[in-house]
Amino acid sequence: MWRCVVCFIVLTSLPVWSADPKTAPAAQIGTSNQESHAQEEPSEDGPNLGWFPRPFLLAGAGLNGGGYQTVSGLGGAGLMLDSKHFAWHGEGYYNAARKTNDGTGNNPKGHDRGLVSSVYLRFSNRWLLGAGARWSQLSTTNYTKTQWRPTFGVGLDYFDWQCQDCDNFSTRLFLDYVLPGSDWRNGLNGPLFSMYIPSPARHKHWFLRETFGVFVFHDTVTDPTDRRLTREQISHHSATGFAELTMMYRF
Repeated sequence: MWRCVVCFIVLTSLPVWSADPKTAPAAQIGTSNQESHAQEEPSEDGPNLGWFPRPFLLAGAGLNGGGYQTVSGLGGAGLMLDSKHFAWHGEGYYNAARKTNDGTGNNPKGHDRGLVSSVYLRFSNRWLLGAGARWSQLSTTNYTKTQWRPTFGVGLDYFDWQCQDCDNFSTRLFLDYVLPGSDWRNGLNGPLFSMYIPSPARHKHWFLRETFGVFVFHDTVTDPTDRRLTREQISHHSATGFAELTMMYRF
């Protein structure tokens, strides 16, 4: 009889003893931590957020060259999709930057607005490769310029899973090249670098996005029918840079 009682006590104590991390064997704790860590860590293809696009809002500031005012406010909204094999984002933006040095005299008002869309194929090593298009319209007191530009580029999702007791660091980097497209007036083109913290592949809501571009362009073509003047304007090139720092909230 007493043997049955002892066996009953031992058996009923095992679940409680193993559930307590302070009294559980070291081997069991290690296994539990590894399993938990494995659930947080993405697969080789990265986290799969599904095929349903998620809306987002953004707001921030721009640091402008190219004859614009130095600092401006900007905002926008869009949709973002991150699946196992594809990443896509599309957005519309409004930048309150106006032209202050464009050689047209009195030009007190202005803004820039546009649409951006890019789709990338995600590889198993977390590299991304894709292309897109950008439409923009510059409106000032004296004139309006509208153009679209194709883009192509590469991206990389980086995850640091070494810290088991903190919110692990991650980022997404993009390097795109912006082509002149329909911009025959200035032929603006150049590389555009973007960085997201954390990576949009993670199940987060808040993101910091930094964008920096260096572009070359020629003097504005004022009269395409005047070939001599057009050749002279196209032969004179300049360079400028733009930077944006924005906060994004993804729903």
